[in-house]
Amino acid sequence: MEFKHFLHPEHNLSFIEVDEKNDGVCCYGCLDIIHGPAYVCRSPGHEYFVMHKSCAELPPQIQGDDFHPHPLRFLHFEVIVCDECAKLWAGTISYRCMYCAFNLDFRCAVSISNDYYKLPNREALHEGRRIKTTINHFSHNHQLTSCKFPLLTTWFGVGVFRSSWGSGKWPKCMACKQQLHDTLIYTCIPCRFALHESCVNDIPKQVLHSPFHPQHILVPRSISFYKGSSHGCSACREKIEGISFYCNQCDAYLHVCCAKYRTRAIKHNCHPHHLLHLGKSIMSEISCKACQKDCGDSFFSCMKCEFYIHVECIPLPPRAQNKHHLHPLMLVNPFAEDDSEVYYCDACEKKRNPEHHLYYCEECKYIAHIGCALSKVKH
Repeated sequence: MEFKHFLHPEHNLSFIEVDEKNDGVCCYGCLDIIHGPAYVCRSPGHEYFVMHKSCAELPPQIQGDDFHPHPLRFLHFEVIVCDECAKLWAGTISYRCMYCAFNLDFRCAVSISNDYYKLPNREALHEGRRIKTTINHFSHNHQLTSCKFPLLTTWFGVGVFRSSWGSGKWPKCMACKQQLHDTLIYTCIPCRFALHESCVNDIPKQVLHSPFHPQHILVPRSISFYKGSSHGCSACREKIEGISFYCNQCDAYLHVCCAKYRTRAIKHNCHPHHLLHLGKSIMSEISCKACQKDCGDSFFSCMKCEFYIHVECIPLPPRAQNKHHLHPLMLVNPFAEDDSEVYYCDACEKKRNPEHHLYYCEECKYIAHIGCALSKVKH
């Protein structure tokens, strides 16, 4: 049995049954693994075009129905936020209304075409569904749309997403620089601008006393201010892609996460200046001045002198007896004691960064910044 698909008119597609043991064949439409009935192009060089039978039979135009009053026309390699499921879709095929801005991703289109909306449990299936909303935020000049960043489980889906997004790189949050994956975000699709929902709520309107630029107030600068130009972060030296915090007096730019990075300074006889305690999220591929090896998890730095040194190479005492704690404290690697994402030093009762080495009492679960533990050492 042969089939002609509107996206592949040059060749006929052949009907096949894909064995359940085969987990390497992905559908060109929904991007999922294919098991069962499917259509495939057998022409040399076109073997990538394989679709579930149910996906291949979806027409290029969907007529209006209960879910939407107008007809929808297919799009090819467009990035959308689906109005049905409120998920970001950067796949091969999606649908858009011919008369308004209604968008439908391919998976929702298949569900609708398979009488999803005529099922008796329609209301139950809709429980907990996110509604697509838009906001204005000071970090960007355009409106941001709320959506769920998809969970991509196949190599083909990941490749198609990278191609559709356009940069060739996996999308990152413009605030914290972390990769996006199966999470709630706000996005401006034309600008390829995205923020974690949590970062939208956490970005301050100004930063006072940033550890990397404490002398002046830093304010957010929209991407449109430096679109087409390139700026390096004054803290980590990496290129800024997205919003930054800016000092107008010094013409200095910092990543959002660098501007509000939580750290402390210590004084040590290995260097004439104060040293900031930094973690791997602020800098990578940094060599220790003492041993010439990669600095890894946590290190100390004098940004002015570009001086970097391992915690192990400073050196710090592996054991400290603090006069405000009964038991000796041991120098340990960075860790987070729970998943609260907010951590404190028991000595000064201020927030601490879980990326940093610390002094720890196993018996009491007592935690102290390095500076706090050593500033009150028994002599």
